[in-house]
Amino acid sequence: MLLWVDMCCGARVAASSAEFSRVCEVRATDQPHLWAALSLATPADVICFDFEHPDMSCLKFVTDTKARFPSVPIIMLLSQQSADVVLWALRTRIFDVLLKPLTARDVLRCVQRLSPVLEARRTQAGRSNATGAEAIPDEARYRAKRNTRGKLDGVLCYIEKNYAQPICEQEMARECGMSPFEFSRAFRAAHGITFRDYLSDCRLVQSKRLLGIAQVSVSDVAAMAGFNDPSYFARLFRKRTGLSPSAYRASVLTTSKAPVELIEAGTEATG
Repeated sequence: MLLWVDMCCGARVAASSAEFSRVCEVRATDQPHLWAALSLATPADVICFDFEHPDMSCLKFVTDTKARFPSVPIIMLLSQQSADVVLWALRTRIFDVLLKPLTARDVLRCVQRLSPVLEARRTQAGRSNATGAEAIPDEARYRAKRNTRGKLDGVLCYIEKNYAQPICEQEMARECGMSPFEFSRAFRAAHGITFRDYLSDCRLVQSKRLLGIAQVSVSDVAAMAGFNDPSYFARLFRKRTGLSPSAYRASVLTTSKAPVELIEAGTEATG
């Protein structure tokens, strides 16, 4: 479900939401009621802010919403392209910025990019549920995992906020009060993936979004996503996607004339 937040101050363009309604469920809300809607037992999958010309108070509300609900992708609609707003959205980790009037191709491209992100969220939730009490008798459980669950969740939050900075697994283990071996075992048991692979996947997701901004070079994308070595970034990106960063960017940019794509899965600059 997509929560549609009208920030146009009476200048709402119904055609924009209608385009998304063709491919997903859209539910309208407004700024005062958004957070309550996101706190429901079955919250929305995506938020879409529909702007005409966002001012600082509007952008601050988007920032606060992202901080409060960091796992929910945010889309912004603008009436005209603004390099300043695009860069702000990049730093705020907005998923995508689209220009009005929307076309069916714009919406399809955005939804296609959203699909793996939403699937990953559902898969991660499924992994967590798979270790529930019904499956394993309490006396047979790995106690360290249950006792450190909150700390491991804190590690995920730390990665989400600091993926662009060097992150040391040994340091994370110390912060959790565990040895590196205990931390590695607990992390994999809790999330079904190693810490290093999780960190790499997180950075690759961010790099795809950054690649959607044609003005940002590939080497800058690597650095901004947390990869200190552009060559390693290119090798890993090709290994995981089957394409070089430049080829990935070109494939996306040729499918749409909308040049704005942001951090949370996108395209690339040929640097």
